[in-house]
Amino acid sequence: MIKKIAVINDISGFGKCSLTAAIPIISALKTQACPMPTSVLSNQTCYSSFYIKELTEEMRLIADKWLELGFKFDGIYSGFLSAEKQADEVINIVENFKKTGTIFILDPVMGDENAPYENYTSGLRDKMLYLASKADIILPNVTELCLLSGLSPLSFTNNDKSDRVDEIKKAAEDFAHKTGADVVVTGVNTVEENKKFINNVIISKNGINIIKKEKLNGGYSGTGDIMSSIVSAMAVRGFSIEKAVETAADFIYMSVEDTAKYDINVNDGVNFEKFLGYLTKI
Repeated sequence: MIKKIAVINDISGFGKCSLTAAIPIISALKTQACPMPTSVLSNQTCYSSFYIKELTEEMRLIADKWLELGFKFDGIYSGFLSAEKQADEVINIVENFKKTGTIFILDPVMGDENAPYENYTSGLRDKMLYLASKADIILPNVTELCLLSGLSPLSFTNNDKSDRVDEIKKAAEDFAHKTGADVVVTGVNTVEENKKFINNVIISKNGINIIKKEKLNGGYSGTGDIMSSIVSAMAVRGFSIEKAVETAADFIYMSVEDTAKYDINVNDGVNFEKFLGYLTKI
């Protein structure tokens, strides 16, 4: 049977992120993506301007219809939420649809590059913490780990610091112990022997693991959504969290390497479409 994931995220007309990336990637991994749009955007928010239509009320109506029709999911993956009320709707979905065997994957989108996003509030953080307590897998970046852990987003800013990964690892261990979830801290930058690397720090029931790839030029939008989408699909299919993160890191590396050959705006995202065939073989 094809596994099904309820994918709760926004959708943007331009900028390959959120549902625009999640649906084809999850589908390539032989899993059905059942989208619940949280907002519709003309283009993702990193462009100079954008139009957004929030769908908070519609989220409840969609969830009610899913309940009425008896739909069930093998996984629930929650991404960008614009406000506390949308987090309330995700809480409602988790409470109604997370059954025995349903894996809940939380990407706690709240900030990046040492600062929270404009929509961040302490109330949103509190609701993310509640969702984290219900999650099986949580994928914060370094900034989000700090926000969830009550640390300053500036806590781990020095890329050259030799013990930076160890400090992040300790914070991630504490958070994993608090929530009981597997925690993957994405996008941990380090410099080793004058080379830049991106580390993904995994705290799971299998122990502590780090998936490391050389960092390429770019800084393209949407790579975090790609990571979460691959991890979600592979998790519901029974792969280990370590194998899922390794697959995602390889896929992102290939996509960024190809994109960097062209004059592409970083806000447009990466050329992941060229490499979907890699995922179909998994």
